[in-house]
Amino acid sequence: MKRYPLSKEYVKDLNEHPYVDLATEWSVRFTPEFKQHAYDEYYRGKSIREIFTEAGFDVKKLGKGRLQNFRHNLMVKAGEESGFTDKRKDKDQQAPPSTEAQLQKRIRELEHRTAYLEQENEFLKKIQELEKAYSGKAGKRK
Repeated sequence: MKRYPLSKEYVKDLNEHPYVDLATEWSVRFTPEFKQHAYDEYYRGKSIREIFTEAGFDVKKLGKGRLQNFRHNLMVKAGEESGFTDKRKDKDQQAPPSTEAQLQKRIRELEHRTAYLEQENEFLKKIQELEKAYSGKAGKRK
């Protein structure tokens, strides 16, 4: 199903909606409260379309694909331990990686690369030894 971008006007409206955390031209992130509400209503027998309409969303502007994806993701999230909470941290809450952590990561990467290159060298040495042994045997047969 082809995705269509949302209009800038509708994105602005969505960002003002109480059930929306963040809306962009290509995606809409709903609040955990709305997800829980939608899940409860869905299991009471309402369709996703009805739930969105009652919550004040224009389902035609959102599109059938977004509604289907929402329903699918709702069922997946309902079965997870974290439930409907957003596991992503806000960018404001994320601390930048410390220089120490960056250095430790770089050391691990270089140690891994060194070990790989050492294995590669050993492999190439074995190939050279086998080639020498094979060429020596081939010369004796003539």
